[in-house]
Amino acid sequence: MPLCDVSSFINYFYSGKVLCEVCLSHFSVSHGGEYDVKRHRQCETHKKRVAQKEVSQSMHTFLLKPKQDSNVDKVTAAELTSVYHTVKHSLSYRSEDCGNKLTSAIFPDSEIAKKMSCGRTKAASLVTDVLAPASVESCDKKAHTPFFSVASDASNHGTTKLFPLSLRYWTPKLGLKSKILDFYEDSHESAATIHCQITSKLEENGLQLDMISAYTADNASVNYGKNNSVFQKLKADNSGIIKANCVAHIVHNCAKHAGDMLNVDIDSVVNKIFSHFSVSAQRTEELKEVFAFVEEDYHVVRRHVPTRWLSLWPAVQRLHDSWAAIKSYFLSLGENQCPKALWKLLKTDQDGEGQPLELQTKLQQRQIDCFFGMETSAILQQFPDQKAATIKHDFSNFYKTALNYLEKWYDFTDNNYQKNVRCLALKSSFTFSQLSDAVEVLQIGSKLDMDELYEEYCVTLPRQQEIVERKAPVVEKWALLLKSTKTPNLTAVASFLFSIPITNASVERVFSLVTAAWTDQRNRCSVELIKSEIQVKTNFEYSCKEFYSFALKQKALLEAARSSKKYKAKRNI
Repeated sequence: MPLCDVSSFINYFYSGKVLCEVCLSHFSVSHGGEYDVKRHRQCETHKKRVAQKEVSQSMHTFLLKPKQDSNVDKVTAAELTSVYHTVKHSLSYRSEDCGNKLTSAIFPDSEIAKKMSCGRTKAASLVTDVLAPASVESCDKKAHTPFFSVASDASNHGTTKLFPLSLRYWTPKLGLKSKILDFYEDSHESAATIHCQITSKLEENGLQLDMISAYTADNASVNYGKNNSVFQKLKADNSGIIKANCVAHIVHNCAKHAGDMLNVDIDSVVNKIFSHFSVSAQRTEELKEVFAFVEEDYHVVRRHVPTRWLSLWPAVQRLHDSWAAIKSYFLSLGENQCPKALWKLLKTDQDGEGQPLELQTKLQQRQIDCFFGMETSAILQQFPDQKAATIKHDFSNFYKTALNYLEKWYDFTDNNYQKNVRCLALKSSFTFSQLSDAVEVLQIGSKLDMDELYEEYCVTLPRQQEIVERKAPVVEKWALLLKSTKTPNLTAVASFLFSIPITNASVERVFSLVTAAWTDQRNRCSVELIKSEIQVKTNFEYSCKEFYSFALKQKALLEAARSSKKYKAKRNI
């Protein structure tokens, strides 16, 4: 039993009596003084109370605020950065779990490393409920002032139909940005369903439908049909929305349809040659020997993927550069060993140079001039007149079909907004009249103060020539033109214009990220987790080192990471 301290028993004196704080009883010290205190300490009541106090916690232990760990924010930021690193480099959560345990073992002197704890469940929850929402919040809603475009598409992962929803916007300060707002699963692919999803997702994130500048998707009828399509439904919500169908798809399909007019099936030849070598190391070695024999450097035969934009031309170009060796190889196999489709192409060309025909893109003038390239013209002279005439007829059909396809899917009339906004490319100075025409064709006049726009034009006019002479992308030129100026209306025009994409690359890139993230080894991942990983990868532009400094300053982010609500089960409760 501890000795009783006189000062701990005496809180006040009143008529020679004191209060014992342990047993809460009064006793007199007026006669014996310290002796009276010692005698009280030996009484049974006091001893009993002392024993009870030793086995009971004081209420102070519940009421006193625990001492704050000075490293708590650094530990949380380190855990978030570790998870960010895992997502950014497509690592596994098992690796994340093991890495944290290894870090504490390798750096035992680090207080932060010793306190880091981030297993697979916690790591996944940090991605879905902390990092992903923060990445969407990084798409600053105020930064979209006033306009942004929407891009969408559909793709299957097994039996799962997935739709990414991408935003594109521009401001003088932030530059051009493309962000993934959502990535959702929907078994329906109707125009009504897609339109409903797009509008609801935008409203959930506080984005106004009348601020949409353009809608971008592939050229499927569900997206751009004349009657019941996603674009038409969005047009009903916002009459000024621009049809920004993907130019890359148009060019790809143009070449594909025109190629069908040739006697030689270019796609089939390229894929046939690629497949012949891709499955056999022995055939590849034999091809290398042929390259050495004809004294040419060996080049790998390229693959053409029909669903990828413009992959045919690089494959044809590679065959063109290596044609002498590849032709010699297949001819050396003989008719019985060579694939019949290739032998039919090569057997009549055993004595000539036989280089594949180049495909050209400057169609209209070449069709008028019957110009197929100087190299092609030289090769045609080696053929008999009748054969050469047949080949030229094929090429003319190629040009004709390509032009017809382009005219069907691309607006070459004066109504095309791109023709009316060329003046804003800052390749030369523009007048206010040209600026007014651009505003009219973009249909944003009702959202601007045209009188103020003129005043803002006058403010920037003296700087135009200096900006025009700079060698820089147009978005950088406009950022310099508007720098340190109060020009909200002119900024709105530039914002609308630069938010319009020319391709659907932003959502097509998402599907590549899905393929890399949702592998056979990670087949148990949920759509929510994959969506969150893609949002983190796409929306955050920090390196892993930069992200740690960023996270350390974000108090709300750190609090969310420490909260138990990041776990789905506890969040539901």
